[in-house]
Amino acid sequence: MRITDTPKCSNKLAKNDRIPVLTERRRTPRIPLRLPTEYFPRVGVHARLCYTINISESGVLLCLPEKVEVGERLRVDIYYCFEYELTSFEALGEVVRVKKLEDSEVEYRCALKFIELSPADSENLKRFLRKIFY
Repeated sequence: MRITDTPKCSNKLAKNDRIPVLTERRRTPRIPLRLPTEYFPRVGVHARLCYTINISESGVLLCLPEKVEVGERLRVDIYYCFEYELTSFEALGEVVRVKKLEDSEVEYRCALKFIELSPADSENLKRFLRKIFY
């Protein structure tokens, strides 16, 4: 090949070169949404404030001001506005992943899988997420 030759480009992508756009491998898609949240790291400890980064019917990604451990259980109260009313739901979750934010000395991302969520709260959360996502 000479320098003046240009390589031929195909408009078709190889099977492994496809770029996933808005694809989810999870059973329930995570929706990017910042919601005010209170969490309780231990029984008897006062609530601390944080916020969600994304949320789904089965879990949430939180931005926390302190490090928690994988496997730890957190109780969370997540607040949202639905049908012109401020409401919240309470859930118990298990920490499945924690990552310290590189550009911050005091913030951590925490993936929480819901393990206890009342049927009424679960249904309200599903309705809320479907309304904003679909």
